[in-house]
Amino acid sequence: MSGNIKHLVFSVCVAFVLCAFASVASARTIYVPDDYEKIQWAVDNASAGDTIIVRAGVFHENIEVDKRLTLRSENGSENCIVQAVDSHGDVFHVTADYVNISGFTIRGGDDGIYLDHAENCNITNNNISNNRHGISLGASSNNSITRNNVSNNNCGIFLFSSNKNTITSNSISNNEYEGIYLLWSSKNCITSNTMTNDDVDIGGDELQHWNTHIIENNTVNGKPLYYFKDTTGGKVPEDAGQVILANCTGMLVENLDIRNTDVGIEIGFSSQNTIKNNNVLNNRYGISLGYSSNNTISDNNVSNNNRGIRLLDSSNNTIIGNNISNNWDGIDLGLSSNNTITGNSISNNCYGIHLLDSSNNSITDNTISNNEDGIFLGGSNNNITDNTILDNMNGIYLLYSSNNTITGNNILNNWDGIEIFFSSNNIIANNTVSNNWMDGIYLHNSSNNTIYLNNFINNTKSVYSSYDSTNIWNSTSQMTYTYGGRTYTNYLGNYWSDYTGSDEDEDGIGDTPYSIDSDKDNYPLIEHFENYFLPTQAKIFDTGRPENPYPSISGEFVGTIKTNTKIIATKLYTYACEGTGGHTEYALICNSTWCAEAKWEGYKGDWMNISFNRTVILMPYETYNITIVTGSYPHIHHTHSLKTENGWINCTEFTDANGNKYEDWIPAIKLWS
Repeated sequence: MSGNIKHLVFSVCVAFVLCAFASVASARTIYVPDDYEKIQWAVDNASAGDTIIVRAGVFHENIEVDKRLTLRSENGSENCIVQAVDSHGDVFHVTADYVNISGFTIRGGDDGIYLDHAENCNITNNNISNNRHGISLGASSNNSITRNNVSNNNCGIFLFSSNKNTITSNSISNNEYEGIYLLWSSKNCITSNTMTNDDVDIGGDELQHWNTHIIENNTVNGKPLYYFKDTTGGKVPEDAGQVILANCTGMLVENLDIRNTDVGIEIGFSSQNTIKNNNVLNNRYGISLGYSSNNTISDNNVSNNNRGIRLLDSSNNTIIGNNISNNWDGIDLGLSSNNTITGNSISNNCYGIHLLDSSNNSITDNTISNNEDGIFLGGSNNNITDNTILDNMNGIYLLYSSNNTITGNNILNNWDGIEIFFSSNNIIANNTVSNNWMDGIYLHNSSNNTIYLNNFINNTKSVYSSYDSTNIWNSTSQMTYTYGGRTYTNYLGNYWSDYTGSDEDEDGIGDTPYSIDSDKDNYPLIEHFENYFLPTQAKIFDTGRPENPYPSISGEFVGTIKTNTKIIATKLYTYACEGTGGHTEYALICNSTWCAEAKWEGYKGDWMNISFNRTVILMPYETYNITIVTGSYPHIHHTHSLKTENGWINCTEFTDANGNKYEDWIPAIKLWS
């Protein structure tokens, strides 16, 4: 019985080997045009496993490959050209697995090569140009795309719902839009490719998939593309040509020069990263954050990009001290909230700051000039405070945007100062709107806005309000104010430089309303609103005590201060760590015209305060340089930029007693009298 089983097994094995040998032996090599004049005819008459060799020549064809085949040129791509006869079709459309295509020049089709639900194919050593997509993969996996020259297409290599493919050692250049683009794809290996002058180098719409790819040893315009995923801490090397952070925390991106890429610096699903002192020029997106929070973007030069700085569905980020110019959008926020945009210079963009469906962002202390729209809000509610907005087409433009607060801005020399369309329940107060070429404020189909204590000065037309707009042009409650040395309590409207009414009772409020088309200001001011309130006592600048002052050590702090109100100080107080003699030994505050210094006199009297040799007057929104030499162990705020109630203090450098340098150490101090 066992002998019969062995005989049966042996017979089956022999039969299998003979069948396999017969299959290999039956594979043919077919030559074009020797055996068949056209490549498609050779494919149609080939059997699975055959090889088709194409001799030198130009072939005008659209080729459908629906079986396992190897197609290669005899003498290389420069000698074998396949030109699509139908530009709406693919040059090679592959619907079978295990297809190999190598050594062709492929051009003129919708897709040069399209792998359509195909696996385990090899695309190598082809020159693919002047197609819509050079190489496309649709729902195709485990394929290899190697050593191809992919250039001058709309898109170089496009992956759609395709996973676990290898794209390596290709030269990808001068594609109008994307070099490599990934859509709904994951776990692809993209290595050692050279990308030059593509509008998009490596791009994709779904950032959540970026952390599944392997992207290594690629270059962009001769510089490395650095891709980090799931990384905590570390600094990006300064030779980067493009930076991608996916699920990263605490990374430092500094002192880079990134230009002519898709996204210069792209950050997805990442937090607590710092992007500073970079030149980001001539990219599609300069700096892009998606689904990211608590990052700091500071002191960058972001110019000549399509979008300068873009935030998508991102919150609690800080954009501070950047120079943003000559982009389409200077700063672009979509579906983003609780971000701080402060201290930036934003000029010569189409939109200076562009917010769509974004809320509770703080836009403060920026200089916004020579843009089409200085600040544009669409479907958004935010705080716009203490900005200088000048020489734009529209200073501030609200469209379908309600519940915004617009206060303390200087809006001048624009075409229209403030434009409000289909927007309600906004508060507009304490702004100076002057010398605008058309309207100081323009309202269309917008009601229930509260507009009071503004100065409208020397605009060609102070205000336009359409018949369907009814607004409140004075304070909603009575206010106590001082005018002409007397104190009054009343409602307060706005100052209009073209108001011609009288003030017989000399209470500072016009006796007749100021007419506003179908609306009116019932309490027009006779003088600028600032003249109705006694000067408040100069405020102090106080960093307060940090929650965690450690680590701390003595050293030299160099930084800047910019306040949002007038500060008058005669001395500097230092918060000391408990049980130590933390103090300031020397302090210097300067602007371009004066300096004030203070020196410590030892542990005697009120030793935690040191007095300046002159009164320090810090004017709002001016930048002052400050140097502080500390002794012992003062409290330290461990941050690059610290926002206080009355302004900002920023760290340029802290050098401790051991010579270590930090960019996020700020001594805890108070400037006061």
